[in-house]
Amino acid sequence: METLMLLTYITFCWIIFKVFKIPVNKWSLTTAVLGGMVLIGSMLMGMAYFHPGSRSARIYFVTTPIVSNVKGKVIEVDVKPNEMVKKGDILFKIDPTPFKAEYDAIKSELEFAKQRLKDTKALLATAGGSKFDVLEWENKVLTLEAKLRKAKFRLDSCIVRAPSDGFATHIRLRPGMMAVTVPILAPMTFVDINSIALIAGFGPEPYQNIKKGDPAEVIFPSIPGMTFQGKVKQVLPAMAEGELRVDRTMYSLNRALPEGQIPVIIELDKNITKLGLPLGVDAIAAVYGAKEGFWSHVAIIRKILLRMMSWQYFLRFH
Repeated sequence: METLMLLTYITFCWIIFKVFKIPVNKWSLTTAVLGGMVLIGSMLMGMAYFHPGSRSARIYFVTTPIVSNVKGKVIEVDVKPNEMVKKGDILFKIDPTPFKAEYDAIKSELEFAKQRLKDTKALLATAGGSKFDVLEWENKVLTLEAKLRKAKFRLDSCIVRAPSDGFATHIRLRPGMMAVTVPILAPMTFVDINSIALIAGFGPEPYQNIKKGDPAEVIFPSIPGMTFQGKVKQVLPAMAEGELRVDRTMYSLNRALPEGQIPVIIELDKNITKLGLPLGVDAIAAVYGAKEGFWSHVAIIRKILLRMMSWQYFLRFH
């Protein structure tokens, strides 16, 4: 960015010297150099503090390890890798035979217990039964109803469904394999598209000037020549670096962001999932604050430089 501004200023000075035929001597050169230092330095400081930019932006997303509630043999895998599914769509199925047998057995016991309870109550009404027998069968019915609900849950768990809208990736499951209830052995990873967020890291200096709702712009090296509009959705109020740990740690973004930078969530006007970019791709972001005062006019320079950076990615070859 500094290079672009310097080259622009040098070009501007060259045009001024040529058009107005200003003599080149130690006074004119000194004035141009000092003027450039003051001008560019002031603009850089104003932009850095009131209209900060970040090269540490990235698209983040939350993944859910898919683990079945019951252990059993997989008979069918319905989901395809990286294919969008809706919440509740079937991911895979487990052989329901043992769970269906358990459910039927408990259901049969419950029907028998209900009939015995009915008969015992009728017998008590004729003064030929025991009140204790009625209480015993009532307890038996309640116990079997609880077991039946549990058996129904286990039977329904043989069909594993999508927890939200998204897609399954890194599918390690095939028919004939054994699905287990151990979280560390998740057979597939599910990406929740509602969790996708663009997060940029900004230094602590401009933190006070970044507010929720401030306009923002983002460019992607993968899409040169295009600038995407957005706004600040949230400035994270706490970071893992300041956590006093008890037994669990907060997630630290310092694995991707430079140390000391504050994560800022930016919401684009355009749906991120429709950009055709892989999740986790790098980006460059800028936030425009200082809506009033002299520094608000400096935002136009940041916008120009951001677009110049976007167009220069057409020239990058690796």
